Amino acid sequence: GDKDDTLIEFNLLWGPRTERWVGAVVDAAKLPRDAKEDLYKMVGYFPEQARVREESPLAIASIETLSTLIAGVLCQRGIHWHDACAYAKAAARDTILADFDPKEIQPKGDVEKAMRRLKQTDIKIAVITSDDRYMTEKTLSHLGVLDLVSTLICGDDPIPNKPAPDALHYAAAEWGISPKGMMMVGDTLNDMQFAINAGAKYRVGVASDSGDSAALASMADTLIASIDEINPRKSNELDSSSVQLI
Repeated sequence: GDKDDTLIEFNLLWGPRTERWVGAVVDAAKLPRDAKEDLYKMVGYFPEQARVREESPLAIASIETLSTLIAGVLCQRGIHWHDACAYAKAAARDTILADFDPKEIQPKGDVEKAMRRLKQTDIKIAVITSDDRYMTEKTLSHLGVLDLVSTLICGDDPIPNKPAPDALHYAAAEWGISPKGMMMVGDTLNDMQFAINAGAKYRVGVASDSGDSAALASMADTLIASIDEINPRKSNELDSSSVQLI
């Protein structure tokens, strides 16, 4: 399922981490300070506003993909490819992939209460995210909801990332249901396209800073501010035991 800006606030966690990552890469590669601007443009981050660009790589892509993009910028600056990849990945370990401080995690609404309400209605919950598994499990555990997640698929798992339909199809097969009995909840156009590609029954958009809310509303069946607004109930169209929260 989608995690960032659906379950937690994106910029609070990833903005400062991105700045530390970019700074560490530039220092390791011994590049001039203006290289930071090129790196920020590539991943889609505005340091002056501490804001991510809508539908940018930083908002959507996995850490592995972001590392490749950063290495590409270093190559444009004359760094050999293998060295560029090594700088990007080594810097990531101590910055964007470092253990988080609980102060970095701010839930969007009462996430634990909302997810427990869903589970009490026998709704299965999946989280499908481009974030790495280690960070995702720690975040969900901190939020008190890891035990509520029936299926967890992360960016470093051997399953194609969104918007490829594979992850949702994997969850559907694991649960023995059709994607037509599932609901997708996410904050980006990429999430909505993922639901379309996978054939999910419903698409719920969550308004956020990392997505284009107007465009999101045009692709979603409904737009909400947080998952607090999802009120599960029995439905003739969806088997309530087989609805998915992503």
